[in-house]
Amino acid sequence: MDIFSQDNNNENVNRHSPTDHEIIEIKDDPESIAFGVYSTLLAYEDHYNSIQNKYKGLAITWMISAFIGIGYVISGFEKALNVNVFLIILFISLLTAQGIFLLWFLDAGVYHRLIESIWQEVFKIENKYPEMGQSHHLLIKLHNDVIDPEKFHGIFYAYFVLCLLMTGLGSLGFYLYFIHKWLSAITVVLLILLSIWIHYLIKHPPFKTKHKD
Repeated sequence: MDIFSQDNNNENVNRHSPTDHEIIEIKDDPESIAFGVYSTLLAYEDHYNSIQNKYKGLAITWMISAFIGIGYVISGFEKALNVNVFLIILFISLLTAQGIFLLWFLDAGVYHRLIESIWQEVFKIENKYPEMGQSHHLLIKLHNDVIDPEKFHGIFYAYFVLCLLMTGLGSLGFYLYFIHKWLSAITVVLLILLSIWIHYLIKHPPFKTKHKD
């Protein structure tokens, strides 16, 4: 079936589809239509996976940038701000952690659900037309009870959020210590609560997909 082609005679054509393939011919028989739908679903799956990878790359970039900013603050060039160094570190950590949490929401809460909906449709097509391949069924068998995509997202983003919040708590602890030594004990309690919260988020992803096949 010559339904999709990578050749495009008109180089000026702007494509708004996430795929590089162009539909040039499709018949009206069920198998041909199913193949067209199947190929389009895979193209959108690749597109959403690409977006997820970009968000993860952005989270890493923000993490590195935050620590570069903290390093700059510690270097002493911020004295003109007339703000305590430990408070600046706390604000940087909190704001970056919030930004990464929002990326987590977009990644696992939006795009993973879109991918999950695509998988459900792909499963139906693979069940009805086995000759199109069983790649998604095989992937589930290979990773059965080993990798939960939603927990993977949780571990990836929660690690960054935890590191940033621990950095912020450490900075807060030093700030309180120099006010009154006993006040630094507050950060110990906050650290315990933070560890419990992060563990809960990993075990029970906040953006869990409700319906799965």
